Amino acid sequence: MGKRLILILTLAFVVGIAFAAYAEVQNVKVSGDLTVYGISRNLAMRGGNNQATENALASIARVRIDADLTDNVIATVRLLNERYWGNETNNSGTSGVNTDINLDLAYVTMKEFLYSPLTLTVGRQELHFGNDMILGDPDTNNQVTTASPFFGTAANGADRDLTARKSFDAVRATLNYDPLVVDIVAAKINETGLKPNDDMDLYGVNLNYNLGKKNTIIEGYFWEKRTGRAATDPTIRKSSPDTVNTVGARVSSEPIENLTAQVEGAFQFGTRVPQTTDTNYTAATPTHAVDRRAFALETMLTYNWKKVKYNPVTSLCYAYFSGDHENNVVDNNNGAWRGWDPMFENQKFGDIANALFNQTNAHIIGGIVSMKPVDDVTLKGEYYAFWWAKAYPNGVNVVTATARNGTDNYNMTGRRFAGQEVDLTATYDYTEDVQFGLMGGIFLPGASFAKANSDTASEVIGSMKVTF
Repeated sequence: MGKRLILILTLAFVVGIAFAAYAEVQNVKVSGDLTVYGISRNLAMRGGNNQATENALASIARVRIDADLTDNVIATVRLLNERYWGNETNNSGTSGVNTDINLDLAYVTMKEFLYSPLTLTVGRQELHFGNDMILGDPDTNNQVTTASPFFGTAANGADRDLTARKSFDAVRATLNYDPLVVDIVAAKINETGLKPNDDMDLYGVNLNYNLGKKNTIIEGYFWEKRTGRAATDPTIRKSSPDTVNTVGARVSSEPIENLTAQVEGAFQFGTRVPQTTDTNYTAATPTHAVDRRAFALETMLTYNWKKVKYNPVTSLCYAYFSGDHENNVVDNNNGAWRGWDPMFENQKFGDIANALFNQTNAHIIGGIVSMKPVDDVTLKGEYYAFWWAKAYPNGVNVVTATARNGTDNYNMTGRRFAGQEVDLTATYDYTEDVQFGLMGGIFLPGASFAKANSDTASEVIGSMKVTF
């Protein structure tokens, strides 16, 4: 399917540029935003370990230019700078990264391309579908490329979850047959040395249908993430490419006034090829690819109490992401790999839990309450409880976190309760363009963590955002 999609999109692009055209700039819009963070975090979860303790100031600046050209053509470029204050180098010591200006967006949108319902978008762009459970961030919501200063050890500031980088290098064809919208996407996630058969690519299609009644939207999709054989260890290059095929559907509706209900389910299949990062993997150990069989489910109910003082909004959610009995362990026996691959999720169930743990092998129950005591102030409280879908064996050290300090191996007890989190957020709209925020949270590790790494994790993050 991937090769056919590339061929179709390539032919369409070649045909389009074959027609001589001269583009004049009709209108130019400049916009952007500046966000400043004050960060205080202690995410170590183990006594006496200061590697995950942090106090820092950071900022994210973005400038966007949209140029309207002739014949329904729009060119978009956005520049980005992420940096810690007072630091002119990134965490790995590469000179100048904190003050570098990076290319965040660079794409062309061609409306009514060859065919009136078709819009073609080519270049570095953001891709968001549904609730971003599958697609929304190229390295998932709690990770970031090493090119960002937010990547690194917690001692130097590992705030990978705070990054604003969400763009994909992709070609997107959108067919608008109102009320049906079809998106076909081909994206290059990772290019490894410009060699064949060694890259990570994404292909897929998303269908969105608006029923026109009770704000009901039905969405269906198929996405394939493929990592070439040559990108794995040389001893297993002859095995199959690593493939994650995800098929799923989402329904959102307002069955009664002020109540929004959502449910999304997905199934993953394909082939999992052992990697050198897998536990028990050695070049001398015979390994083989195994089938994937993983599931995910998300549900949410949101009620807007419009006739109640302070305009409260309440939400209840449940999420499930299947897991394997052990994390990243080579399986030389029969059986499928049942750990859910987070794909390119862009979600957050608890701010600290999102920063520490990958979105897999979990049952999550949550509740959210927000209100506006005055017109310009919004208060929000969140509570989440976490259980492992599959308990990790007693005494096993498992890399359940995103390796913020490089050695985040947590000793497990064989139990399933992973912990609970409480987050409180206050937002003040100073003007239409300036917003202040203050968020505090604590994560209380559950019985699944051994006593040596069961300290409370906490954070306080203040922010100021200016939009222009």
